[in-house]
Amino acid sequence: MRVHFFATFRPIVGSAQLDVPLADGATVQQLAQWLVDHYPDMKEMLLDEHGHLSRRAHIFVDGRSARWLPAGIDTPLRADQKIDVFPAVAGG
Repeated sequence: MRVHFFATFRPIVGSAQLDVPLADGATVQQLAQWLVDHYPDMKEMLLDEHGHLSRRAHIFVDGRSARWLPAGIDTPLRADQKIDVFPAVAGG
């Protein structure tokens, strides 16, 4: 599945997008864990102290935050979906 990265995640991954070798049905949480396993510098921003998706990062599935999908971080993913990883932003 193709994953797109934005802002501070791009230099960590070294690219704006990456093909992640997870099978259809892998969850958002499994994607986050795969990313941390392969790019340890993402851990502090991507996962919290319990290993769940941190509030300092957002994973969007087809333009919707995984946090607000019915299954949340347990949402299964498909290769044909648009998956984006953003750091949280604040300001005004």
